[in-house]
Formats: sequence, C-alpha cells, structure tokens
Amino acid sequence: MPPTNYHNSRVTKNQTMSTVDASVIPVDQKISQLSELEKRRRGGFWLREWRLVDVVNLCWITGIHVLAAFAPFVFDWGAVMVALGLALFTGMGMTLGYHRLLTHRSFKISKGLEYFFVYCGALAGQKDPISWVSTHKSHHKYAETDRDPHSPTEGFWFSHLGWFCYHDYIVAKCGEYTNVPELKAQWFYRFLNETYFLHPTVFALLLYLYGGFSYLVWGVGVRAVIVCHMTFVVRSVGHIWGERSWNTPDTSTNNWWTGIFALGEGWHNNHHAFPNSARHGFEWWQLDLTWELIRFLQLIGLATDVKLPSESEKRRMVLLGSIKTN
Repeated sequence: MPPTNYHNSRVTKNQTMSTVDASVIPVDQKISQLSELEKRRRGGFWLREWRLVDVVNLCWITGIHVLAAFAPFVFDWGAVMVALGLALFTGMGMTLGYHRLLTHRSFKISKGLEYFFVYCGALAGQKDPISWVSTHKSHHKYAETDRDPHSPTEGFWFSHLGWFCYHDYIVAKCGEYTNVPELKAQWFYRFLNETYFLHPTVFALLLYLYGGFSYLVWGVGVRAVIVCHMTFVVRSVGHIWGERSWNTPDTSTNNWWTGIFALGEGWHNNHHAFPNSARHGFEWWQLDLTWELIRFLQLIGLATDVKLPSESEKRRMVLLGSIKTN
C-alpha cells in the first residue's frame, strides 16, 4: 500500500492524525475507567465521599431494620396480615416484574399488567427499575469479574448489601444505565427513576395514617426487611453455598432455602445456566412460586411467549460442562 501523500490528498496530515487519535480514545477511556474503579476500590466503603443517593439508601436500610425491631412490642394481627400480603405483592414485583420480565424478557404481558407488577417492585425499596435492571444485566454480562456490580469475590457483605449504597463505584464498573435503552424510552420508567424515593415514602405515610404505628412497623419495617434480604441473599449466598447442577463459568449455586425464601430465585445456578428461562426451579421439588404465578397467567391467557429451555439446550449445556471439566 503506497504511503499517503499529505500534500496532494484531500485528507490532510492533521486530519489523519486526528483520525488516529480518535481511534485511540476508547482505549484511553477504558484506562481512565479502570483507574477510577481502582481508586474507588482502594478508597474503601466507609471512608469516602458519600453522595446523597447513597446516604438515602443507607438511611432506608437502617430505618427499616430499626422499625422491624419494634415489631414484638406492637404486635397486631391486622398489621401482620397486611405485612404478609404486601411482602407477597412487592416480592413478586421484584422477582416477576423487575427480574424475569424487565431484565430477561422471559415472557410477555400487557403493558398495564407490566406496570402493575413493576410498581409493586418499586414499593419494595430496592431502587427504581432502570437502575436495578441495568445493574442486574451487568451482573450477568460480567459475572465475578472486576466489572460485576456485586461480585462475590469482593466479600459476602459487599455482594449482599454494600453495593446497594455505593452508586459511583457501580457506575465506575458498569457505566450509568447505558444497557437499558428500552426502559429509558418509556415515560413510566423515566418517571419512576426521577421520583423513586417519593413512592415508598408516600406508601409508608398512607399505611401510618390507615393503621397507626403498628402498621408502619409491620407493613413497612418487617415487610421491607424480609423482601430486601429475600433478594439480597441470592447475590451473596447464591454464589457461595449450595449445589451446582450446571457447569457455568461462575460460582452460582442452587440453594434450597433461598429457593423457597426468595420465591424461586434461589435456584441461581439454573438461572445462570439459562438466564432467559421464566422457570428457575427445573425439578419437581425445586419450589418456584414466581414460576407458578407466571404459569397461572399463561393459563388464563395473560402471559404469552413464555420462554423455557428446550431439552436440546439442556443437553448442549451438559456437553459444554463436560468439555470444560475435561
């Protein structure tokens, strides 16, 4: 290939050098991103500059545990029943709405029903759909690498809860919600993202006005503690203790008690093997209440295009696992 004649060519030398420099920019950005990530990692969790969003999230987590501590002193059967009902609705909002529907598109439902389940999830107090789905997509894409937002390699505490209160660290790892354009394009999800903290706060106030302090303690404190740790244990326990049915490239496990406690999310190794499956508990004894609800919606015609792994896909996964082992 003949050398470029900078004097006779329409492309000047400066333009060519600009083109070369532009091609290097992504590498520089990656280096800068890694430097920022390393700086935040070395800075630690507590002794850092705290952003308002992290302070609010920490106050929320602390507040619900403090409220829950009052539960034995304000026992009320009405409040307990409300708490159980809300735990089921907000829990399903997380597992069915945020996770299997928005993140993995394991099935389809009407937009109105989608918004209902997702709003139930928003009341669980685990961030808005845009940030949650973006974080979870990054977890699957970068599982147990430096860019995993809640990698178990950073310790049990961080993978369980620490990540929840460190926004800038997660952004340094994964970017700021660039992987959820389908959600950012919808006014409902932009609205929840911009007004997120308002919704659990107003809901708590309504419960207090309806039933007093006991309803606040049980309907917000106890219920939110249960639902938050219900999903948090999947990130921590689900990568440490349990059995592995599939040889996935991560340490995900199937854990029977998190499978029950987390409405079916605890069959985490199954999920990492087949992320788009609407069903996580593949065996008859692997209780998956979220799948049972999806199957019911399918039965009455409200859920369509329900994705499940085929037998050939399972055989292929077994074959890949045996090749990796050998």
